[in-house]
Amino acid sequence: MTDWLERVYTAGNDTAKLAEVYDAWADEYDDSVGQVGYTNPAVVTALFARLMPDVAAPVLDAGCGTGLIGHMLGLVGYRDVTGIDLSSGMLKRAAARGCYRALSTAVLGEPLSFPDAAFAGVVASGVFTVGHAPASAFGEIARVMRPGGVFVVSITDPVYEAGGFKAAIDKLAAGGTWERAAESDSYLPLPGADDSHRHPGRVYAMRRR
Repeated sequence: MTDWLERVYTAGNDTAKLAEVYDAWADEYDDSVGQVGYTNPAVVTALFARLMPDVAAPVLDAGCGTGLIGHMLGLVGYRDVTGIDLSSGMLKRAAARGCYRALSTAVLGEPLSFPDAAFAGVVASGVFTVGHAPASAFGEIARVMRPGGVFVVSITDPVYEAGGFKAAIDKLAAGGTWERAAESDSYLPLPGADDSHRHPGRVYAMRRR
């Protein structure tokens, strides 16, 4: 697990390199994160379900990976879930779960192919972190959300401010695009990882105005 994380983080902002690493990791990913007790998908799903009880609502899983959140959303009744990811290998694993209405390749931080207000909810687990999707992607996520829609995202403490995520959330709130709706307590996304990757984090929820 540590070796894979190091490869991911050293890819930096090179999306082609990052996709290559995730393609190689895809077949082992679920076992790798399961061994260290990966908690982000469960916390993100729980908070999303609390704030968006309409299971018929169209949902975007932004950075869906192998489909861990899509699977969890399907278990509690959500059927209209679309997934996007930069890794074709990860998307192949997600497709095998049979819980997504549609899957496509996309890079967060670049324009998305969806029309305005396409989704009632957006979830993102483990995506907005070191060397991954930038805070600038929040504006595009807000664009594809319907008024009243909910965006639920996990962010670790070390990058919440340093990575510009807090500032991006606050800027969109100050501009009237969305409002903060909820926030989880602090928890460990990778409780079984070694100390260098055992950072606390929270899940944040914003509601589109």
